[in-house]
This record gives sequence, C-alpha cells and structure tokens, in this order.
Amino acid sequence: MLKFKNETFKIMQIADTQEGAKVSPDTLKLINAALDREEPDLVVYSGDQIWKKTSFRGNKDKVRRVLEALTEPVRSRNIPFTVCFGNHDRQVGLTNREQFEIYKELDGFIGEDNADCDGCANHIIEIGSGEEPDFLLYVIDSNSSLEIGYDCVHKNQIEWYRKNRDEYEKKYGRLIPSIVIQHIPLCEVFELLTEVKKNTDGAVRGFRTHANRFYILNRDKVNAEGFMKESPADPQENSGEFAAFKEKGEVLGVYFGHDHNNSFNGRVDGIDLGYTQGAGFHVYGPGLDRGVRIIELKKDGSFDTYDLRYRNLVGKKLDEPVHYALYQIMPTNTYDAMIRIARFFSVVGIAAVVIIMLLFFFG
Repeated sequence: MLKFKNETFKIMQIADTQEGAKVSPDTLKLINAALDREEPDLVVYSGDQIWKKTSFRGNKDKVRRVLEALTEPVRSRNIPFTVCFGNHDRQVGLTNREQFEIYKELDGFIGEDNADCDGCANHIIEIGSGEEPDFLLYVIDSNSSLEIGYDCVHKNQIEWYRKNRDEYEKKYGRLIPSIVIQHIPLCEVFELLTEVKKNTDGAVRGFRTHANRFYILNRDKVNAEGFMKESPADPQENSGEFAAFKEKGEVLGVYFGHDHNNSFNGRVDGIDLGYTQGAGFHVYGPGLDRGVRIIELKKDGSFDTYDLRYRNLVGKKLDEPVHYALYQIMPTNTYDAMIRIARFFSVVGIAAVVIIMLLFFFG
C-alpha cells in the first residue's frame, strides 16, 4: 500500500509522450519542472509512451533506452511509478507485454499485470493513511485493436473491476473511493460537450461515429481553464464501463489521454471525467499548453484535479523550436489529414477554374 505523507496524496498523470528513438529535451523539461513543482507521491504514464515503428523496428535495446530516458526524471527522485498502454505503444515492434517486462526491470516501477482478463497491466494500487486503504487506483488497459477504429475496455475487464470492487467492500465493510486511469476516453465524455453548427466559434469536427457533427465544450459542465482543440476519439463500441462505475458510486473520477489537444474535466452522473493533454513534443499537441494532470487525494475521501502546462512551468523557450513548429501543423489523425487534403485540392480546383475562365474571357 502507498501511504499518505501528509494530508494529501498526489498522483501525476503523464499522457502521450509518444516519443521515437530520441526523446525530446522539451518533453523532459516539462516533466522535470512538473515534478519539481508538485513533488507527487505516484506517477502514472497513461499510454502511448512510444511509437514510430521506423524508429525502433522491434529493437528491444532501443525501446529500453527510450523508456529509461522517459522515466529517469521520476526514478531519479525515487517516486514510485506505473503505466498503462495506449493504441500506439505496440507499433514499435514489441508487444505491450514485452514492454511491460522492460518496465519491471526499472527501479521504482510498481505496476502489475493481471492475466485473468484482456489487455496488459490491469492492476489496482492501494493508497491509505493507516492499515486500511482510503483510496483505490484502478489502472486499466483500454486495448489497442484498430480494426474497429478505437478499442474499449472489454467485458471481462469490467467484470474484473466489479469482482475486485465487491471483494474490497466485503473485506472492509465499506466501499473504497476509487480513481481510474486509462488511455482511451469513455464514450460518455460527449455529455460534457454541446453540438453546434459548423461555423460556431471554436467548434471542432467529430469523426468516425461523430462524423460531420461539430462540438464545443459545455462551459456550464467543465472547468473554467479547460480546452478542446480536437474531437474526442472515443471507442467505436460502448462496452458498459461507465455504467459499471456508476453502479455503487465509489468511482470518483476517470482520467484519460489519447487526444493530445484536449484538457478539461467535468461531472457526468456524479463521476468526474477528465482529459489530460499530451506531454510529448515529438508529436502533435496543444502548443505550449502541453502538460500533465495532478489528482490530489485527501484523507477525508475528497479529491481535486488540475493540469500543469509548459508555458506556466517552463515558459516560452524551447530547445527544439523547429520540431515544435512542424508538429504544430501536423494532422491530429488520418481523418483530419484526409479533410486537409480534400480542402487543398478543392482550393486548387477552384483556382484552376478561375484561371481558365480568365484566360477564356481575357486571353
């Protein structure tokens, strides 16, 4: 069991570093500055730590070096850490389970891998101030099959959660307040949005199951500082995960990454749902608002959450400004790239028609 040191227990969530064979110095500056500011008691890397098969080609030593570099700021401060996996980690040529074995060799890693259900590294961390846990942290694999779009937490994982929830209740005679961290968001995050017309200021275009719809944050439901610069890429199947979390009311919050350009949180049916923006500078992201999330647990059973951003922690100076500029214009996903290409050829086509007409009438 991890212990409260004072009146609070701080969890830092680091989402979507998504590094290749060389880790960005700006990513590390962000992580180091956040660790120095908050001095968390636990760090959770919440998926897509690495990507780019061309960078690794299944080379285990290369993968190890990058994972060591990404976790060095945490390990050098002797902070316990754990991970869940995203939809890109496995693309380096090593399975998530092979990568998990690498993590297990790193000092301070406390993750576990439950083999009784789908995915890799489903586990529970107990957090308390005495002999009994005051909180449980569920770290869940949201899986990575891209055959159906984005995957979800599977039925047998939900049963694993239910089984453990009920066993803790039976053992201690009470429900244990719980937090969940995973990579891919819950479908219910759309309850925090408002569908609007295309030309609405700040509207983002949905895709896949939300194609050709447009959304903005519902400011009455989310935190004042929250932002959304891309549509939630939720699972293509709602497996009932949120409904399970609602059953007994002990799940206080669920936090995820996946969509790098989003950072907001708000309550849906009593559960706080929160996006954590991307932390990586070698992939697309929300500019200097790249950051991390803090989940601050309190002994009285309550909690607070907020994000920390590069611009406030480090400033505007970047070690790799050219990389930064290139990734700022990078498409957020394949659908976004296709829309941009279509717009480009549409503009080119219109320009060509105008030139032909001008040549016809005035040539």
